[in-house]
Amino acid sequence: MLDGFSLPQDLFGVDHFPVGCFATDSSRIIRFANAQAAAQLGRSGTQLQGLHIEALLTPASWIFCNSYVYPILLTEGRCEEIALTVATGSGSRMPVVANVCVHERDPDLVLWSVMCADKREKLQSEVLSARNQLQKQTRSLKELASRDELTGLLNRREATRLIEELILAADEAGAAVTILLLDIDRFKAVNDTFGHDAGDNVLRQLGAAFASTIRLHEIVGRYGGEEFILAIAAADDEAARSLNRRVHAAAASVTGSAAPVTVSVGLCCRPLRSGRSFDQVVKAADQALYEAKASGRNRSVIAGDGVLRPYD
Repeated sequence: MLDGFSLPQDLFGVDHFPVGCFATDSSRIIRFANAQAAAQLGRSGTQLQGLHIEALLTPASWIFCNSYVYPILLTEGRCEEIALTVATGSGSRMPVVANVCVHERDPDLVLWSVMCADKREKLQSEVLSARNQLQKQTRSLKELASRDELTGLLNRREATRLIEELILAADEAGAAVTILLLDIDRFKAVNDTFGHDAGDNVLRQLGAAFASTIRLHEIVGRYGGEEFILAIAAADDEAARSLNRRVHAAAASVTGSAAPVTVSVGLCCRPLRSGRSFDQVVKAADQALYEAKASGRNRSVIAGDGVLRPYD
């Protein structure tokens, strides 16, 4: 009786519900299966009855049931939202979500409800693919935001951030940090004589040469215009000298109408735990760079203890 109306006795029969239902006994033999279970599993009700539950599951799902589902049923009486894979009568495999519980009045019976999950798995796959694509795009945008478009090197903001992090890491590791600030010699003359395309080509080639010459714990970026900044963390001065020599060699490798190219370099070494900030070290390196250009260009000068001296 519903709202005063009489309903057919089988209106709410288990065969009408859009979910597969079956029951297994203590031997895990199927004793009942509704019409939806038969339709989902591609077997008739007669074929299902008397079949061992193992025959419906893939080997991996059967192992999972033995090691997880049945132990949970013994202790808690029910196990919900289990992801399994079943074998249909045609031999195909179908992902399902199952809810399992022990019958309230007969503990030897286990009741199963099984719902096809192929659409859900497809949706999950699409969501995962979309998420991976979004993460990839985010990484690409982050990379674009941190790179100089012309040279491909770090831009000033990102190079500054990484060098500041390098200083902190070097203090913990017991190493000094040397910053190199360099400028392309007579770059204005390159643009005036050969045109801005030639000047851009010089910058691109230098960017590629610097990128290929740096090593672990070394940083290089375009600082602005024809200026570049490099940094190295090392326990001794020889590593900084090596980087300085490689910088000059990279400049000499530039080819084209604007070759040969030389650079002037100003260096400043920040001693271990000196407390000097990034800005202070860069300011000292800039003073050394000015001296390198004033004293003839195509050379390196280092600032230390208030004194500027040649550096090779």
